[in-house]
Amino acid sequence: MIALTHYKTASTETAELLDDISFPQRVNWFPETYAKTKSGVMYPPHILANKVLDQQLLELLRNTPSKKTAFILAAGNAHFAGLARETAESRLKYKYKILPMTLTQVFAGRVAQMCGATDHIVTDSSACTSSLKAMMDVQTLIKFYGFTRVVVLGVEDAVSSLVVEFFGESKAVLSAKEDEEGILPSAFDKKNGKFHVGQGAVFAVFESEEGLKTSGFTPIARLLGAYTASEPCANALGQLESGEGYVKAGQGAIEMAGLRNHQVSTVKTHGTGTISNNMAECNALHKLLPDGFIATSYKPTIGHTMGASGLLESTLLIDDLRSTGLIPAIKNRTESDGVFLSEPAPPMNNRFLSLAAGMGNVYSAAVFSVE
Repeated sequence: MIALTHYKTASTETAELLDDISFPQRVNWFPETYAKTKSGVMYPPHILANKVLDQQLLELLRNTPSKKTAFILAAGNAHFAGLARETAESRLKYKYKILPMTLTQVFAGRVAQMCGATDHIVTDSSACTSSLKAMMDVQTLIKFYGFTRVVVLGVEDAVSSLVVEFFGESKAVLSAKEDEEGILPSAFDKKNGKFHVGQGAVFAVFESEEGLKTSGFTPIARLLGAYTASEPCANALGQLESGEGYVKAGQGAIEMAGLRNHQVSTVKTHGTGTISNNMAECNALHKLLPDGFIATSYKPTIGHTMGASGLLESTLLIDDLRSTGLIPAIKNRTESDGVFLSEPAPPMNNRFLSLAAGMGNVYSAAVFSVE
C-alpha cells in the first residue's frame, strides 16, 4: 500500500495573450514569476516551484524522519529552457547554460535537502509524462527497494520562448487568431479543441505502510498501481491512431493495482484536445475499458503544464472528488455523449485511472483511490 499523505498545487485558470512573440497565443501563467532578482537573473521555474514548496510542510518532513527517503524532480527535461547565453564567437559556437541551476538535477539536489529526502535524489525528464511516470518510480522504490517515503516535485519551464514557439509552430496550441475566431480550448469535441500552454507545479509526499506507522501521517489518497509504456511509432513526436501506447500503460497500471479492467470506470485523460490525441486516447479507452467509463480533462481549464501535468491534474481530481463528490466536466465541450463529460458526474467508485503522454513515444498511467 502506498499512501499519498500531503500535496500542494499551483495552477491558474487565467489566460493572458502574449502578442510580442513569434506565434502570438494565450498562456495560463503567473506573471510575477518572471520578476528579476537583485542580480538581474530571471528564473521562472524556481519561483513557480516556491508556490508549492510550503515551508511548514518542508519543516514537517525534516522533523518527521523516515527510514529511507527519496526525492524525484519531475521536470520534463534535463535542463530548464531559460537562460541560454551565447559564448564569444568561435568555431565551436556553443550555447551554454551558464548558471548551474538551469540543470534540473542541481535544483533537485537543492530541494531534496529542503525536505530531508536524501537517500536517493533523481530527475525525471520524460517530457509531458514526467510527473505521472514518476508514479512508477514511487511504486518501484517503495515496493522493491524498501523506501518508506518518496517526495515528488513536478515543475517545468513551460511558458518559455522555446516551448511556446515550438508548440506555436506545430499548431498544437490555439493561436491568437483562433481565439479571436471563438475557438476555445477543449478536448474530444468537434468544435473546440487544442490547448494553451500553462504554468503549474505539484509537490506530493508518498509513504509506505511502514512509513505511516512511524510518521503518523493520514492518507488522503492511495497510489494503487502505475506503469509506463511505449509504442512502435516511426514519428517520435507522433501517436498511433490505435492508442496502443495508452492501452499498454493503462493495462499495466490496472494490473499493478491488482484490479480488473471493469473495476476502473473513471479516467483523468491526457486530454490535450489535438486531433491526434483525441483519436488515440479515445480509441485506447474504448479498448481498455469496454464495459464503460466516464472521463474528464483539466488542460482546457489550466492549460498544458507539460512535465507537471500528469500528477498535478490527478491531485486536482482528488480535490474535486473530496470536495464535491463529482468528476468535473471538460471545459468548453459542446457535445454530449455521457462518456467525455460535458456536465459534472458522480463516479461509480473511489478509483480513477490517470493518463499522460509525452514526446518520444512515452505513455504513463496510474490508478489512484480517494480516501
